[in-house]
Amino acid sequence: MKPPQGTRTGGRIKQGRDRFQAFAVPCSGADEALEAVRVLTASCGLEDASHLSWALRPESGGSIMETKSDGGETGAGACILDVLRKRNVTNTLVLVARWYGGRHLGSLRFRI
Repeated sequence: MKPPQGTRTGGRIKQGRDRFQAFAVPCSGADEALEAVRVLTASCGLEDASHLSWALRPESGGSIMETKSDGGETGAGACILDVLRKRNVTNTLVLVARWYGGRHLGSLRFRI
């Protein structure tokens, strides 16, 4: 299985024993976002990630809807959504995978 067409992948970032990796996928709705998360999980080895957090701002008919998922990482979806708003990004799913390394990072996890 291949990642969805147009997927952009960032390199893995390490902070102590924690690892993070971000993905951006063209996406136009919540159902499409859920499918993209499923395909990315299967095709990019994310099955063992501790958290899969994502956000999307699909634009349709001149209005922008917003949806997000914390993926078990409280507040993560809102942080991703805030970045999308500030950069005026629409029709792009941003997914961040985190592999928990055993140490609580507090707000540092959002800056990463």
